[in-house]
Order: sequence, then structure tokens, then C-alpha cells
Amino acid sequence: MGRTMDERAYAEVIVDLPVANTDKVFHYHVPPHLRPILQQGVRVQVPFGNKRLTGFVVGFSPRPAVSPTKDILSVVDKQPAFTPELYALARWLSQRCLCTLARALRTIAAPSHSGSARFADQVFPVDSPVDDQRLLEKAPKQAVAWRVSREFPGLTRSQLAAQAGVSLQVVNALIGKGVLTLSRHAVNRRPYAAIGDGIIPNEGLPVLTEEQITALDAITGGLESGERQVYLLHGVTGSGKTEVYIRSVVSTLSRGRQALVLVPEIALTGQMVERFRERFGDRIAVLHSRLGSGERYDEWRRIYNGKASVVLGARSAVFAPLPDVGLIIIDEEHEPSYKQEEDPKYHTRDVAFARATMQKAVVVLGTATPSLKTFARTIRGGAELLKLDHRIDNRPMPRVSLVDLRDEYRAGNRRVFSRYLAAKVNEKLAQKEQVILFLNRRGYSSVVLCRECGLVMRCPHCAISLTHHRDGLLRCHYCNHQSWLPGQCPTCRSTYLSTLGTGTQKVEEEVEQLFPRARVVRMDSDTVSRKNSHERILRTFSSGQADILIGTQMVAKGLDIPGVTLVGVINADTSLLLPDFRAAERTFQLITQVAGRAGRGDLTGEVVVQTYCPDHYSILTAKEHNYEQFFIREMGIRRKLQYPPFSSLARVIIRGSDENEVRESAQMFKRNLMPSSNDHVQIMGPAPAPVSRIKDQYRWHLVLKAPQARILRLLLRDALERFQRLSRKRVVVSIDIEPEYIN
Repeated sequence: MGRTMDERAYAEVIVDLPVANTDKVFHYHVPPHLRPILQQGVRVQVPFGNKRLTGFVVGFSPRPAVSPTKDILSVVDKQPAFTPELYALARWLSQRCLCTLARALRTIAAPSHSGSARFADQVFPVDSPVDDQRLLEKAPKQAVAWRVSREFPGLTRSQLAAQAGVSLQVVNALIGKGVLTLSRHAVNRRPYAAIGDGIIPNEGLPVLTEEQITALDAITGGLESGERQVYLLHGVTGSGKTEVYIRSVVSTLSRGRQALVLVPEIALTGQMVERFRERFGDRIAVLHSRLGSGERYDEWRRIYNGKASVVLGARSAVFAPLPDVGLIIIDEEHEPSYKQEEDPKYHTRDVAFARATMQKAVVVLGTATPSLKTFARTIRGGAELLKLDHRIDNRPMPRVSLVDLRDEYRAGNRRVFSRYLAAKVNEKLAQKEQVILFLNRRGYSSVVLCRECGLVMRCPHCAISLTHHRDGLLRCHYCNHQSWLPGQCPTCRSTYLSTLGTGTQKVEEEVEQLFPRARVVRMDSDTVSRKNSHERILRTFSSGQADILIGTQMVAKGLDIPGVTLVGVINADTSLLLPDFRAAERTFQLITQVAGRAGRGDLTGEVVVQTYCPDHYSILTAKEHNYEQFFIREMGIRRKLQYPPFSSLARVIIRGSDENEVRESAQMFKRNLMPSSNDHVQIMGPAPAPVSRIKDQYRWHLVLKAPQARILRLLLRDALERFQRLSRKRVVVSIDIEPEYIN
């Protein structure tokens, strides 16, 4: 008997395989029992060759492209894993990042693992009338709980007790009287407790400055235009950018649209969530990688089902399933962590621009230190510049002092702390004020060296030196290999092993020696590895339970702690001396951002920057808080060397377990590159990558430079297709257009 013909008889499926020759639509027959539940956007299980694979349903058709077809085996999702808007974004991402559509769909799709459902007894008021006045007279606490249950039906018993300010016994008494009833429901796993859905009214909110009003008026005008608009909100640290964000979100919601607010670091999310939840209650959802799988799944579904209209999160939150995004805010837009380092290697800013074009949304890029690329684009008319040049209440910018570490060395000071910084820390501690000490390197010491034969202790799986930690462990920060510090050199048996460099743990040890009465907390990748640990550390410090916060980049931006009056930059040269054309830009940004943590309250802030390069223009302009002067100087150097933004770079990484195959594949890939004589493309390499082995995978790379990224994409797309067609090597090729790092 022939199959009946209808519009949904066959599903168009993208099979989840990372292979270019399968990156196309395959038609599968939809069995009758699956047709009522099959939707565009769901994941399905399908037969593929002799395997059972996952695929994404991207459409339907009444007839297949080829016959015969196989049946879909099962449906994985009850609801779609992506919206039509996100499917369009995935197609753009595939073209932009030169990855398969399947890989792009996996990136934008809902978390696939929901975990077991969580159930709770929710409290509801009964339908029968209750004598409110009589209850109030006889049991006033029960009356309060009763009224709260009517205002917020569906809370758990403990939530109702907390919201009403009563004990659990009071709630249980109402249940016993039949005034309240329990109903067992599956509940969302929420990273934050529910606090109500209403927007808090404007009464009691901060009074906006003239600069904030001007910026907000411009953004509101963009929202009213109904077209894509881009604004660069260039505001000094402490100028009130977050309040402009919040008012812009209010304006967006009042027009019936939704807002995306992106932050660069998970560590910032807690503080930002607090600010936004004060205004938007449970209309806000949070998405970032530190959430549990169940929390992340439930938050995604809450957004998809229209229960949240404001999404706050880190990089991947740009793919939140909001149907009508009207506003996308990227806070600290200059941060390199907005670039995805795994395939597909997208930049959040580029995705935001694409999404804004598709959904006619406004993009606000906020920062005190714009990336050169963004500021150059703004000057060319690619964005409207909105300036906040003054701190709130006209508080002064912190005074920055430079300490020349060469003078300290000549004076015989071998400590981490210069004499001036140590004196300043003592002064602030005596005045009961708080201190942040910034060092862009975790661990105790960066290198362990044999002074007899010169051997550097290296990871056996990765081509990098091991970092010495305070507990005596040598740890690889790429693959997490760990070993104990040996008592003697494994090569020459010498016992003269030295530790070089300074990490956050070593700074912490010296702080404990110099300031034994100070209460100290440390914030780096080692101390925030557990869930919510970064929030606990910040809560301890911001509540005044600690005097000194030692940290890496996590403490360099976004923190707003009024008690901090001194920031010490232990060594500004850590980023300045990196072999990277953006080293000066990153140094200026780091010093400016970490300096901005000082003096945000009523007390004036001070910053002490320790450096071996006190005359470098990036440090001198950061000292004066002068972005424009830094921009002019750095752009002159970039223009001369034809580095971005005067050109575009791309990087091809080839990796595999066989070193010879990797080398030969890199050479073969270069032969497949065929630039025309008019493209002005430079090809550097192939060569071993700066980190030539990670997790036992050898790595070679090529770097390409061209006037425009468009030229590089066309060139690399053709080369990749030829390479994948001809190569039989067991290697992985990864392409990074406009990389943030070359390591």
C-alpha cells in the first residue's frame, strides 16, 4: 500500500555529523504516529548508514528529493530546540565561521540534557471565601500569609513563609484549616529565588545625570525607529552605564519587545543579576555555563515559553530563544572573552549585529575602554557615539601613581610589593578601607627551573611549562595535568630548583607576611571552580568581611564596591610583554578597568601601578585616563604595520595525534590556498603553533592577512573544501577569522 501524500509526510533533517560532505538536508519519512508531535526545530533520532544519529528537523516537504527514504526513529524533544529566528542565525553562523550547519545548530540549540524533573508542593489559596477580618483579628500572622498566597499563588511552603515573614508553622496551620491547599507540580530549577514579576516603579531610583539622559534619549529614539541601530556608550568607570542599560530595557519592554544583556565574565553575572532583579523581578532569566544542566535547561525553556522577557548572561546567551529582541546590550564590549575559542569561533559582537539586523533591534556597546576595532568603526559612522565623561555625583577619577620596579631592584627590594605600595596598603588598612590587588597570573610561581642544567618543568601532554601552586603541585593550565614538585631535577638530579615569576598565591603569601592582621580573600580560576564560589567571595568582600581582595582579570572590571579606595597593580608588564600586536591595547584596558574599581563611593580612590616600563605610552595614557590619546598613538602604529583594524587576520589550526601527519596536512592546506594576485593576501607559515601540543594533540598553524575579512572567508572556504575532498589524514582543521589570540 502506498504512503499517503501530505505536506508533512517527509521531514528535512540536518544530521549532526562534523563532516562537510554530509552538511546538507536529508529527507526522512515521518511515520504517522510521529506526525502530531513532530515540529520544525526538534531533534530526532534517524538511521544514517548503519548508525543511529541525532538530527535537527529544519522543515517539511510533501515528497522526498530521492527515493527510497528511511523512517524517523524517534523524537528527542517535546518542544523545538531552536526558533525560526535562531535557525536563520545558525545559517548565518555557518557561513561566517566556515563551519557545518550541523555544528552551528548544535551551538544555538537548547541544552539537550534536562536531568530528572524536579517536583515541589506548591501552595494555593482555596476558592471558598475566607473571613479576612476575623482571621486578621485572631491570627494576624496567618492573615499576612493568606494575603501573600493570594498575591503570589504557587509558591512552595518555605517560599511563602519567607515572602510573608512568618514561620513554616504559620503556613502549615493555614493548610490544616483548609484555607490553603497543596498541589504537587514540576517546578523550574531556578538559579535564583523567585521574587515576583512586576517592574519596580521609578520612584526612589537614582536621578539621572545630563549625560545619562542624553544617552538614554538617543537609545530610546533608536528603539522607536524600528530599525537596526548601533550605539557605543563610552563612559568612564563609575559613570552610571548600568543605570542607562536598565532604563533602556524598561523602554524596550514598554514597547512589547524583549532585551538581551550580555556580560563578559561569569563572575560579573551575580552583581549584574542583583541590579536587574531589583528592577525586573522574575521577568529576568540567566544563562551561563556555571549553571547546572537542569537549571540551564529550565531557564532556556522559560525564555522559549515567554515567561522571561529579559535575558542576562555570558557569551552564549546571545542565542537565547527570544522571539522579538528589541535591544541587545554588550557590557564591557572590549573583552576578548566575547570570542568563542572552540568551533565555531564566533565573536558575540558579530552575532549581536547579525541578530539585530534580522530582528530590527538596537545594539548598545558599553565600555570605558572600547576596542580599537569598535572605536574605529564608530568614527567611520558604523555606530553613534554616546559619551559619559564624568562619574556619578562628579566624583573624581582615582589618582594613579607609577612605581618603577627597576628602582626597587636597585634598592635591594626583592619583594612582590614596592615600598610605596606596601606603605599605601598599610595606610588604607589603618583607615579601615578596602584594597584590591590585581595580578594577571594565577598560581604561586609561573615556572620551575633547574639552575644546574636549565631544565624547565613542562607538561608531558602539552608544550607549556607547568605552574607551581602553593600546595606543592605543578599544574598544567591547559589540560589540568598535576604532579608534585620533585625534590631533584629529573634530568641532572640537581636539587637546585628555582621558582620564577609571581602568581596570585605568592602575592597572597606575601600579604599574609606583611599585613598579618588583614582579612584576605583570593579570586582566580582556582578559587572559583565550584558553583557560586565567585559570588560568595564577592559577597564576603563587598560586605566588609575582608580587607584585601587579590585577583586576576575577574576583579578588573564591573565590580562596584564603595569601600575600595586603593587598587594595586602588582605588575603591569604581564600583558604588555606578550608577543601579541594587541599587547598595548590590552594593557591600557586592564589598567584603566582595574583602576576604575577605586573610589566608587564617597571616599577618593588611589591606584598604584608597578612596572618595569613606566614610560610606555599605554601605561602613561592609562595613568591619565586618556583613551583618545592612546587611540591616536596605537592607531598610528597599527597603520604603519598594517595590523587590524587596517587589515583582517585569519588563522588555520591543524591538530592531530601524529606529528608527521599534522605537519604534512598543514603543508597540504597551504598548497590548497589559491589567492588571486589582486587579493593582497599574505600567508605566514605553516609552523608549529606557539603552544605546539595540547592534551597530546600536536598543533600547526598558518596565519593569513588581507585587507578585508571577506577575502579571507572566500579563500579559506575554497581551500577547506579542496582539503577535505583530497586529504586522508586523521587531523582536525579549525579556522578562526579575526582571532583574539594566536597561541
